[in-house]
Amino acid sequence: MFLVLVTNRIIGKPIDYLSRCWNKQVKPISEQYLTFHFEENLNRLEHTFEPWQQTNYMCKGIISCNVNNFIKRDTLINGFRTSFSNTELSKTDFLFVNYGEKELSPVTKGMYLDQLIKSARYSPLAIIDYFFQNKVAINKGSNEEYALYITTINNVNVTLQIRKSDYLLNKIITLSYDELFGDVLTTFIFKDYNIVENIHYSKSISIEKYNGKVKDEVKISIPKLSTNVSRILIKPSNFEFSEDIEVKPAITLEKYNDNIYFLELKHTDDRILVVEFKDFMLVAEAPLNSKNGEVIIKEVKKIAPTKPIRYFVFGHYHPHYIGGIRPFVHKGAEIICSKIDEDYVRYLTDAPHTLAPDSLHSEFKQLKIKEIKDSLVIENGKIEMKIYFIGEESMHTKDYLIYYFPQEKLLFEDDLVWIEKEGSIKRAKSRQVGLYKALKRLNLDVKTIIQSWPVKDYGVKTVIPFEDLEKSMTAN
Repeated sequence: MFLVLVTNRIIGKPIDYLSRCWNKQVKPISEQYLTFHFEENLNRLEHTFEPWQQTNYMCKGIISCNVNNFIKRDTLINGFRTSFSNTELSKTDFLFVNYGEKELSPVTKGMYLDQLIKSARYSPLAIIDYFFQNKVAINKGSNEEYALYITTINNVNVTLQIRKSDYLLNKIITLSYDELFGDVLTTFIFKDYNIVENIHYSKSISIEKYNGKVKDEVKISIPKLSTNVSRILIKPSNFEFSEDIEVKPAITLEKYNDNIYFLELKHTDDRILVVEFKDFMLVAEAPLNSKNGEVIIKEVKKIAPTKPIRYFVFGHYHPHYIGGIRPFVHKGAEIICSKIDEDYVRYLTDAPHTLAPDSLHSEFKQLKIKEIKDSLVIENGKIEMKIYFIGEESMHTKDYLIYYFPQEKLLFEDDLVWIEKEGSIKRAKSRQVGLYKALKRLNLDVKTIIQSWPVKDYGVKTVIPFEDLEKSMTAN
């Protein structure tokens, strides 16, 4: 007994850093609200001109939060466009009016849990409390400087890094799955701590997204404490979370002639080009994710079970065309692309997919690239296909490719022609003009244009007589 008592006095009870962090940053505000203004430099990866190009937004607003509630009113500014959103998060509910909308958006339980993480870019109260209430244990990876606590929220691995010196949260690190980029690391860095009425809050929060390739910055100002905050959204009497709906692949095959096929992916609203040559197959476009790539490969094998898929090509780097690339690399296909996209393709195909393993993650295969400069001719047997690099002429992206079949006078392209199904033909906008000028420069004899996306939505033609494109050049 004497030895036990002495040992306890020497070693002491281990410090519960999570509890001390909660007591310092969360508990003092359990019955009140911390209200503050924020300004945010927000960068997004969107359908931009070239890979990794970011669209910048300025966001500002007011947030009121405590251990149980998060209420945000904000304004998003991009150039001359301004839009608004409202968010209310509580222990049981999530109400959200998205930018440009007037009605509440449907929300799922998964979206609710994701919002717990998203709210941390302004205040970590909800996340710290989640860890505290769920009694998350200290991780063995902790060191002399930081205590680490790790758990999973809605399939996202979340790590709290708490400073041992003052028990304040230093970082939140999340590892989540992105269907295009695979395992994605996001880090929230809390800096410049200040105190308002015994409440510790961070005045500056840096967010590093997409494994550090994209960075945001949030500045907090004018903090104050209050006991009551007006609600900004009215909870419907019949409020309930929507169900997460699993998207099931729906695909149909259209035979254009003995060598050209189109696969229509109804669940993504895309058309895929499949070309059967004498000794091999070529596939153009694979939307969004590896699952769709696998579905396409399975359908191609039904067309020609013994022929390998020698080539995969995408018209431009946006997700609806390149997202399903990884299974084709696994099958040994050469990836046809311009020099502009080579590094991006390598990033996508090298990216770990530990959270949702696909065939390439389970069995890695070396990437094979076939570079296209101005044009590339693929011939085998009696079939001839020409791929042209039109790049910036597309007025859409810097890397744009189009596909031409001389014998059929057929052009296949991704998303440049927007001619409405109903009514008179309207004057062409920039993408359409760019394609038309490129076809004229290349002196291509085109009778029919077939478009990859969209197939059903938006009310536009996706099988377009060339004369319609020509009429749009001079229409009123």
